[in-house]
Amino acid sequence: MTQALLSGVLLGGIYGLFAVGFSLVFGVMRIVNFAHGELVMLAMYSGLTVYNLTGIDPLLSLPLTCLLIAGLGVLLYLGAFRHFVGRASMQQLLVAIAISMILQVGAQLAFGPDTRGMAQSWGSQYLLLGTNFFSYAQIAAFFIALFCVTTVEFILRKTRWGQDIRAVADDAEAAELVGLDTHRINTGAFALSCAIAAVAGSVLITYYPVNPETGFTLMPITLIATVVGGLGSVVGAFLGGIACGVISQVAGAVAGPALQDVPLYVLLLLFLAFRPQGLFGRRVAF
Repeated sequence: MTQALLSGVLLGGIYGLFAVGFSLVFGVMRIVNFAHGELVMLAMYSGLTVYNLTGIDPLLSLPLTCLLIAGLGVLLYLGAFRHFVGRASMQQLLVAIAISMILQVGAQLAFGPDTRGMAQSWGSQYLLLGTNFFSYAQIAAFFIALFCVTTVEFILRKTRWGQDIRAVADDAEAAELVGLDTHRINTGAFALSCAIAAVAGSVLITYYPVNPETGFTLMPITLIATVVGGLGSVVGAFLGGIACGVISQVAGAVAGPALQDVPLYVLLLLFLAFRPQGLFGRRVAF
């Protein structure tokens, strides 16, 4: 049980990082970006490709991956998502799903359908603590995720740009009246969300294999973590991810791997029924 609890915390840090990027876009622009998982998947392929070509570890090539995925995110925002800012309509959901499918097919054409991973990586080594063992890659991923979430929260709370983002999230029309360029701020916030997805993908590829459907596979847990933590709350999304990681690992230890995600869906139904705003959700974002 100790192994399951600690492994759940480490795994939940990555779930939380997924959820932070997803929640950030919703909190600022009310956009439900179902293609967020595909951005993580492309970041994993980016880190793996650089590693295979040059031998550079994905954590060292992380700045390049962030630039590539953030640039792709800006193109997606300018080409599609900017038309739906402020309203999570059915059309926006369909557009996000279509983009997700396009990115999946593009990845399959570019990299093939086979599952790939890093061979002979330091991520396959383990730290032994008594009878418990933990992957070095998972430990590094958790602390990178914690640093990333802390940095995002600091930006939102303590910087001028972060204050502008929060102002647009609270009331875009009032922000425009006082001279803020909401289009520029939204574009920057979307790029930041995509950069967070790039960080998640870069740390995940060090110990988790990738295929074109990896992002689609991870999105349900990301959604659950976001709902549990509260839409629009960065800290809530991260803590929701940790809660999901712990619950799934403990359930796997008790009931077996085949049933480890069942309690998460039950938890989702309970929150939607009795506390749809989540643990840390608020009427306004951030």
